Amino acid sequence: MKLFTKYDFALVVSLLAVIVILLFPRGTSSHVAEIYFDGNLIRTMNLKEDQQVYLDVGMLVKVEGGRISVVDSDCPEKLCVSQGAIDKPNIPIVCVPNKIIIRIPSGISDIDVITQ
Repeated sequence: MKLFTKYDFALVVSLLAVIVILLFPRGTSSHVAEIYFDGNLIRTMNLKEDQQVYLDVGMLVKVEGGRISVVDSDCPEKLCVSQGAIDKPNIPIVCVPNKIIIRIPSGISDIDVITQ
């Protein structure tokens, strides 16, 4: 009696393939970050260039090492500052008092399904 058959081998290979697919992101993140004020795109920043920009709403935004963060803000609780830097498209930086959203767009469309 064999302990490891060809079906066991196929099962192990299938499970490893599923694990690899789940570990790697489906979309590729771009090398830009988009800054929105009140739902409107106001600025696009290249994540490959280290830079700092002061926004008119009272925020200092910094790009360093391919990551973007809010360094300083006039908002009362400064949650956007404490959130830290982002470099992936899954979690944006949000500042509700200043109506600012900083996000990295993904290579995947935001539309899941279209019905008629």
